[in-house]
Amino acid sequence: ASGSTKNRPDFQRMLADARAGAFDVILCWKSDRLSRGIYPAAALMEVVEAYDVQLEAVRDTIDQKTFAIYAAVGKIEIDNFKERATLGKRGAAKRGRIPSGTVPYGYRIGEDGGPEIRPDEAPVVQRIFREYVEEERNPTTIARGLTADGTPRRIGSKWGEWDSVFILSVLRRETYTGTWWYGRERHKITEDGPVITAQPQEEWIPISFPQLIDQDMWDHAEKLRQKRKRTAKRNTRTFYLLQHLMVCEECGLRFGCRSIRKTAYKANGRSYSYEYDPPHRHYGCGGMVRRGQKCRERPYMKAGPIEELVWSEVANVLKNPEVIMQAFEGEGSRNNSEKLSRQIAQADRDLQKVQTEEDRAIRLHISGKITEAQLDIQRKFITERVEYAREELDSLKEEERALEHRDRIADSIQAMAEEIGAGIDALTDNERKEVLKLVLDRIGIDGEGNVKISLAIPKPEFLRFEQAIST
Repeated sequence: ASGSTKNRPDFQRMLADARAGAFDVILCWKSDRLSRGIYPAAALMEVVEAYDVQLEAVRDTIDQKTFAIYAAVGKIEIDNFKERATLGKRGAAKRGRIPSGTVPYGYRIGEDGGPEIRPDEAPVVQRIFREYVEEERNPTTIARGLTADGTPRRIGSKWGEWDSVFILSVLRRETYTGTWWYGRERHKITEDGPVITAQPQEEWIPISFPQLIDQDMWDHAEKLRQKRKRTAKRNTRTFYLLQHLMVCEECGLRFGCRSIRKTAYKANGRSYSYEYDPPHRHYGCGGMVRRGQKCRERPYMKAGPIEELVWSEVANVLKNPEVIMQAFEGEGSRNNSEKLSRQIAQADRDLQKVQTEEDRAIRLHISGKITEAQLDIQRKFITERVEYAREELDSLKEEERALEHRDRIADSIQAMAEEIGAGIDALTDNERKEVLKLVLDRIGIDGEGNVKISLAIPKPEFLRFEQAIST
């Protein structure tokens, strides 16, 4: 453990034993082994002076009156050493060498200090992405398949079987597209433990890595990962048909779910409580509930009416495939390639604008104008807006690709609608929810309560179209 912190288990045990009178002398090799910081030195001297414990060192002399000063000097030496080490690592990174001793799975450090492909691991990385994106397997299934095939995580490794956590760590690494960024974060040891601080993007240093995954594959995997993270099954006690699907058109944030299970009131000097069975269910605008924005008159809306409205519209469309075809053909006549190009350009500008806001927030934190807690809050909401902007951009790009394959898409749309619509009246609540997740892209609600339903044909190349309805 670092000598610059007092939060060391054996250091704290030593102080506790000193308070208990277990010894009268603390012997160390050198004084800087006891402490290399003001805070641990202060904690030590408080106990030493109170309980009359002596300090002795083998290699130097300890003067208890000046011990804290030497501890502070030791802290300065540590900081200078870290600064020199950081400069050395940044210099190595600028020369294309790996500044640390580890590289992502699929690579190794070559004789020149740069990254190179591991022939035994690179195909495994490609297999993970292929199964996740093209075969739509989840990380747990992928891990079981690799374990069953006897695929090693490292040659000679004793790590054991593959697991979903490691699969997700592979899927999150953008390094596989050809670039690794050094200096994105700064790690610092404090009295409260390690602190990780994001660094300004202009300070990042790119290191070229051999490409294992093309950018389109990684983008698709990241989009799937974010979507599955939002729609993963959780311990939700109350059923919500439109969970994760509703978006506020005013602030761009998703609607959350809220259940009221009981109420309490006073009458005639007595307190009463009443439990609702079933609970009262509501959807709440994220901007109003969490950010105090004024998107509409009330932040919450009753779940029942909006669920009934959306389901009836979707069911009607699926029962009547000709409605889909009319919308499909109408959208095709309106959305030519030039219009889509303009929309894509605007969506890209919107995404860049939100990302710029994140960079600005980081710079404000670095300059001390906002606290780390304020930075975390801003980044949380900025992340949601980035996800929304990326979804919009991806949707437009899919629509652009779809225009090139209209005839094949038309046949697939009709077949899909007929298959789902045939037994739609006999579905359970959970089955209805799965159908909506399959065919709904999003549900937008503006400040006046107008509902905009975007249906998405569940194939990457299929055209998305919108049907706007008002309440």
